[in-house]
Amino acid sequence: NAITGDCGFMMAFQPIARAIAKVPIFMSSMVQSPMISVAFDKYDQILILTANSNTLGPQKEILLSHCGFDVDDDRFVIHGCQDVPGFDAVAKGEKVDVEYVTPGIVKLVASLMEKVPTIRAILLECTELPPYSDALRKEFDLPVFDAITCADFFISSRRDNPRFGLNQWQNDWDGTVEEYNFGQNLTAQERGRLLQG
Repeated sequence: NAITGDCGFMMAFQPIARAIAKVPIFMSSMVQSPMISVAFDKYDQILILTANSNTLGPQKEILLSHCGFDVDDDRFVIHGCQDVPGFDAVAKGEKVDVEYVTPGIVKLVASLMEKVPTIRAILLECTELPPYSDALRKEFDLPVFDAITCADFFISSRRDNPRFGLNQWQNDWDGTVEEYNFGQNLTAQERGRLLQG
């Protein structure tokens, strides 16, 4: 059991919920900030994408201070997606056309990466942003953290590891023996080295 939220700004309620609940609380993907910041060099920067930087900016200190570490302004690059074509649907409370918006999100991050080449990770603060995580991972080959990775982290801490835990250490065998010829998975060059060596 755990409690999470559906808006990054719910981080403001993290201390209240934490004081009352007896289960893990992660009201926002921002709770991953300490883990992300210690995973990289002190000169590396972390891009925090939000729906609207004008809204997040004034709350930055409150939101990040509830994560239990001091915020170094130079370390976190906060940028909003409010000018990405089609993403204004979030502010309007409408359904976002993910397929239409994805190229704009990728283009935005590409322009930010040009301006700040020391960005080493991306944290998606807004819960409307996880649909773009895979596109960002593919395009920039950077770790991308979001509300999904946050929930997965806590869920995995409660689940038995199927390889080492109490359940079993490997997948069930389906009873079918696959035919295998020695070296079938090797390239011609690798097979040549194997025969020479």
